[in-house]
Amino acid sequence: MPGVPDTEGYRSLEPAPGELHQVRAEPGVELPEDWQDRAVPLLVLAQLSDLHIMDAQSPARFELIDRYADPGSPWRDELPEIGMYRPQEPFTTHVLEAMVHAVNAVTAAPISRAPVDLVVVTGDMTDNAQVNELRNYIGLLDGGAVIEPGSGDPSRWEGVGGGLDDDERFWHPEGACGDLAAGRGFPVVRGLLAAATAPFRSTGLTAPWLAVHGNHDLLIQGTVPSTGRYSAISTGADKAIAPPADLHAVQLVEALYACETQALDLLAGSRWITVTPDPDRRHVTRAEHVAAHLDSAGAPAGHGYTARNLETGTAYYVWDAEAARCIVLDTVNEHGGWQGSIDREQLAWLESVLEASADRPVVLFSHHPLETFINGRHPDGAPSRVLADELRELVLRYPCVVAWVNGHTHEHRISAERRADGSVAWWQITTASHIDWPQQSRIVELLRVDDLLVIACTVVDHAGELGWSQRVDPLGLAGLSREIAANNWQCPAGAPGDGAGAPEDRNALLLSRLP
Repeated sequence: MPGVPDTEGYRSLEPAPGELHQVRAEPGVELPEDWQDRAVPLLVLAQLSDLHIMDAQSPARFELIDRYADPGSPWRDELPEIGMYRPQEPFTTHVLEAMVHAVNAVTAAPISRAPVDLVVVTGDMTDNAQVNELRNYIGLLDGGAVIEPGSGDPSRWEGVGGGLDDDERFWHPEGACGDLAAGRGFPVVRGLLAAATAPFRSTGLTAPWLAVHGNHDLLIQGTVPSTGRYSAISTGADKAIAPPADLHAVQLVEALYACETQALDLLAGSRWITVTPDPDRRHVTRAEHVAAHLDSAGAPAGHGYTARNLETGTAYYVWDAEAARCIVLDTVNEHGGWQGSIDREQLAWLESVLEASADRPVVLFSHHPLETFINGRHPDGAPSRVLADELRELVLRYPCVVAWVNGHTHEHRISAERRADGSVAWWQITTASHIDWPQQSRIVELLRVDDLLVIACTVVDHAGELGWSQRVDPLGLAGLSREIAANNWQCPAGAPGDGAGAPEDRNALLLSRLP
């Protein structure tokens, strides 16, 4: 938890006791006193979400836009959140390494004491769908890989916040200029950016892991298809670092969200720097994303994807555990936009799989929560996309579905989807990100207690150093990242919408009747 602010308002982090599990149940459902003695584990999984493994020096990142959501910005009411720059961005590989350490340390689940059967990564594993980001993410989870957080010229930092810009809106961790972050008490450490880009060898998960496709795993900044003028940005030599003074911020953001090349025209008057081109910044297709997992040496083979996905050009699949079925959806709209939907073929596939799943509990996995299935973008003449109401109606027909696990919103949130009679159809479990506060994951246990289903949810902190002592190894830098995230000026820890959610959205026992 954040400690007492210093004279400049900066807060270091301090240890705090773990939170108790809060019981959330449908009406008339209660646990017997000896329920833990009678509980039978059906599935124990660790959920990681929104890793945003990032090439923080990429020309295809538009950090300059994020200032319009800063406190004091005249555009803040219209653009309260943009998400294209965070001061902790150089440390995403280190945070995932620290989370791997934390998940590996869970040798017995908090409630059942059973081992973790499976790790599921619910999308946005990469930040900008680049080859180097994809390689680092898989290497971090598989283990035994040399992770290279840097790109471009290895002898210097070419992203924002280094020696190539003097923009006060970016944190310059080595003190290259007097920025606003320094005035908020952010640390200045010589050599920090070199440490952040230094290669290191990954530990890797001890449990098998599955992948879920997210919008940042296919689209530039999670929003724009890599086509036309956009496709050459990432591997080029020009990076925009400061917007023109007369830029209309809402017009620019709306053009980006609409995937219009007009956005690039609006940025033409920006201040640009020259960076070292790097072919490993090329954006990947859905097929290349799947193929990289099939080429992985980690377990299980393909991390859920199979040769069928390559043949059909899809990224959805079924994974059967011993006592439960996992159905993984691909909710990314390849036509653009950061919110979710599925196509008609996937809807028909899902219906056929649910028809064949009546004999076991089913857990759905997707990157997007159901309420964010609002992205209907599709080419003229093409079939319409499947949005929230239609998908909800389908899934409600199948009582075998007991949980829907997802991410995307970078917050802890648990909600119940109810039938017309008020009973719980399924629990939706949304877990926070690795990039924003509080940088946590979650253990999810499915337990049978007689005719009841108990889903135990417990958040997990990564193993980064708590109370950063200027260590610059991966666990030290992960600790610094979490501390910086807690002090992020747009949404610091404790502010509304900081990602931590309410206590009942973090550690909870979710009760319903078994189908």
